[in-house]
Amino acid sequence: MAWRPHENLVEGELDNTVPGKVTGWIRFVGMNEVVKLDLHGDFHRDIRGTKVRLSGCARDDGKARQCLEGFSPVQTGEVGDMTAGLPPQDYVSGYVYLEWYSEQNGRVVLELDQDQIKVIGTPIPACESDPVSREKQQQNMAAFLGGMAQELGLPPERTICIGATTVSKSAEKGAGTKPQRRMKLLTKEIRRRLPPLGGQDGKGGQAVAYVKFFTPDSSWTWYATEFDGEDTFFGLVDGHFKELGDFSLSELQSARGPMGLAIERDMHWTPKTLAEIAPEMFAERSEP
Repeated sequence: MAWRPHENLVEGELDNTVPGKVTGWIRFVGMNEVVKLDLHGDFHRDIRGTKVRLSGCARDDGKARQCLEGFSPVQTGEVGDMTAGLPPQDYVSGYVYLEWYSEQNGRVVLELDQDQIKVIGTPIPACESDPVSREKQQQNMAAFLGGMAQELGLPPERTICIGATTVSKSAEKGAGTKPQRRMKLLTKEIRRRLPPLGGQDGKGGQAVAYVKFFTPDSSWTWYATEFDGEDTFFGLVDGHFKELGDFSLSELQSARGPMGLAIERDMHWTPKTLAEIAPEMFAERSEP
């Protein structure tokens, strides 16, 4: 439910040195014009009051222009969650998450590795500023989802979040299923933490799941305990029933749920043992 053009990123700079404002520019493969941002809000406390420079390694493979069709070179609206995942980790840890709600395209999210961001300047001391308001972010998301619902023709009484009485085309554009909008399922930090295949053999229910994937529009969930470094996971799959087995990153990236939504990673997942996730699978059976 967002534009996710991180795979098209070439370079950019965002500036929060003026309180309550985030301005800057981003260059994407597939767009002739540099994207200009003028947003209301602040970075999270780890980078608040600084400038950040972004870098990517995107190359035009012929599909980039199609992927960014309809993306406006002018982005105005509200800052969502913007953090480098540094202390104090008020939102995410170990990777970069840049989100905004634009009047032109709805919700936009960039997920990057920490070596793709350079912080310029010294952040305002965390003790001198408050964390980003979760209530405000919930309002931003409610407005976005409400706009989507109205664009889809759902009556107000059948929707959970109605955020505005006027609706722009941004909701429809934000709800597309073009491939560049999928979430980045594996960050470098998660890759580093996942043991290799066989690395938790013999642990049974004490094996730790370091990452959780799920379908937003159904109940299927995947918990990865091991990874071969390329494409194959081992872990717990909770679908029609729960079972241990292999599953692949490429399949997760290409699969879609019944409503056409891509698989996502639980950004707030805390590693848990398999016995904590599915205690019924590892309960000790008493002898008859």
